Amino acid sequence: MSDTGDFRRAMLVMTASSMLVPVVGILTAPILAQSLGVAGRGEAAAAVAPNLLVVSVATLGLPEALTFHLAKRPHVSRRALWWASLFSSLLGAVSLVVVLLLASPLSAGDDDLARLMVLGAVLAIPTLLVNLLRGAASGRQMWTAVAAERILNSVLRLVVLGALALTGHLDVLNAVLVMTIVPMVAGIVYWRLVLPVPPPPEGVGPAPAMASALLGFGSKIWLGSVASVLMARLSQLLVTPLSDVTQLGLLVVAITISDVPFIVAQTVRDVVFGTSSAQADPERLASTSRLGALIALVGSLVLGASLPLWIGLLFGEGFTGAVFPTWLLLASSVIAVPGLIAGAGLASAGRPGLRSAALVVALLTNLVGIFVLVPVIGAVGAATAALAGSVLSTGFGVVMAARQLRIPADRFLVPRVADVVFLVSESRKAAGRLTRGGRRSRR
Repeated sequence: MSDTGDFRRAMLVMTASSMLVPVVGILTAPILAQSLGVAGRGEAAAAVAPNLLVVSVATLGLPEALTFHLAKRPHVSRRALWWASLFSSLLGAVSLVVVLLLASPLSAGDDDLARLMVLGAVLAIPTLLVNLLRGAASGRQMWTAVAAERILNSVLRLVVLGALALTGHLDVLNAVLVMTIVPMVAGIVYWRLVLPVPPPPEGVGPAPAMASALLGFGSKIWLGSVASVLMARLSQLLVTPLSDVTQLGLLVVAITISDVPFIVAQTVRDVVFGTSSAQADPERLASTSRLGALIALVGSLVLGASLPLWIGLLFGEGFTGAVFPTWLLLASSVIAVPGLIAGAGLASAGRPGLRSAALVVALLTNLVGIFVLVPVIGAVGAATAALAGSVLSTGFGVVMAARQLRIPADRFLVPRVADVVFLVSESRKAAGRLTRGGRRSRR
């Protein structure tokens, strides 16, 4: 099979599996809200917050560094994973100490909540190691395993939370345990990474010193990763003091819904980074940017058009005010796609610093917009700030990628007729496979 065929199949597999993540998020949100109540849902979110921040921030870019280096030299997998695991364990231990010191003020003196925060931080350390395995698997082009992890994580979380809710056992502690342990369990799909790897083919140069190579690449891409995480989290921290909790509630629902196309776009970015690190192909990169934007656009149009019909039924009539912020965030997700793909191209070309610069631009724009707009128009202001950040970040990233890779910037942005034909063709094939599968199951 051609490299292009392998790449497109990997992208479609990962895109399909990634859709489960936001869908499960939408399904579990009412389960948690109805079982825990408003206060309990807030406690669970506060308890899990340190876990999410540690998992996101304390990586030092090591998963991406593993992807970059193992795409070129898969035979050094064990040595690279050993060094990355050592660094991640040390960073996780430091993060745990920080959480221990801050747990009391972060919990407003609530000892039970402080203990849950510390528990979440402890369980973040093995989750950091799962992130490393995912990065290594992406470098080794193990896209089926990466998709399997995403599916297992999503389905298992939904099933366990649903079972606990139905049996009356879903309390704050159990919710925290499920949300922090399930990602660790899903890491079992990467068992093949412990198997011996064939020796390198002839012509492959000697591997660099793994410790310095991982830290060198990871530290450059880490700043952008932190900026991305802060951009996703800071609005939820700042809306309440700048406006009120009602506007925060509307924003959280808008983020949950608009994450559907954004998570798909992030998945496409990860595939692009892994495959481009193994073999650079600027034209394929630009084509993927256009295809990813088209997929996000179609999904966003479907969600946006139908949103007024079901948001009140699913979340409650009080959340109908989240419709307009959701529309803005859906537009932001679509616009962000070319920037995400361009950033992956920059990182795979050995320029992770430029990718980080684009994300820092988005973060600064977003922060200015939040402080200016949220006190005036609440959740709509936060969503508008996110949209402005996406526009500037994508513009910066696409221009930098076009210069670095020496291709016109419009190839990242303007869809071609061939792109639409490809998506329609693949959609028909997928529908045909589903139809045939349904017929066989009824026989």
